[in-house]
Amino acid sequence: METVKQFFSDLFAILFMGIGISTTRTKQRKLDLRKLVHNTGRRSGESRDSEEKWILVNRAASSVEYRNQQSVRFDSRLGAGLAWVEGLRFSVGKIDLNIAAVKQDVGIAFHVRNEREFEAICFHIGNEARDEGASQRVVVKYLSTQSDQNVDHEAEFDLPYSQSGEWFKARISISKEVIAVFISGGNLPTLSVDTSGRGEDYGSVGLWFGPGSSALVADFRIHEVRHDIEKQIRSILGKSTMG
Repeated sequence: METVKQFFSDLFAILFMGIGISTTRTKQRKLDLRKLVHNTGRRSGESRDSEEKWILVNRAASSVEYRNQQSVRFDSRLGAGLAWVEGLRFSVGKIDLNIAAVKQDVGIAFHVRNEREFEAICFHIGNEARDEGASQRVVVKYLSTQSDQNVDHEAEFDLPYSQSGEWFKARISISKEVIAVFISGGNLPTLSVDTSGRGEDYGSVGLWFGPGSSALVADFRIHEVRHDIEKQIRSILGKSTMG
């Protein structure tokens, strides 16, 4: 009985975080990826803009247009790379990113403290489909630099020939109970990670780049849940309030 109760609590948390929180209840902010373009060649990748400073590690960025969308491309280098907004404190909410369905290893990083402490949802995108009978495989993985949290969480989905090479939208919903990944506006998560019992996490938001991989992304947004909505979620789930 307790297992069934927990299942429905987790399911409710996923649905509530995925589609039940309206934008009027969150603080929406669009992160300006173009500022990373000006970071090329700068030590630690610190941007010039005083309002939104980015740190870029082991990558260089350039502005490009791909499939009628202005975007940012990151080059490929040995080892993994990371970019994040300096000083941003994000805990609970949603993160949106448009990802090009081209061969690449790219991820949405969150709760970033530095280049050695962060979590990420990573997308390992295979070769584009070559004919109408084929599809493009995408593997979704959860990554944590904390050894006690970095358990095996992995899922996959296929992009049909008509969507291969196009843009798809990835949304990560982060609550105190679960991290859930939604693809292209879907209501059911492609991947979910149980985070109950960890305590409150804060950190910045950014991008992760797989070892030796380039990346092509656009339209990076965060929707941070207001504190009263955090309390509402935990009240509905029968948990004590945060903070």
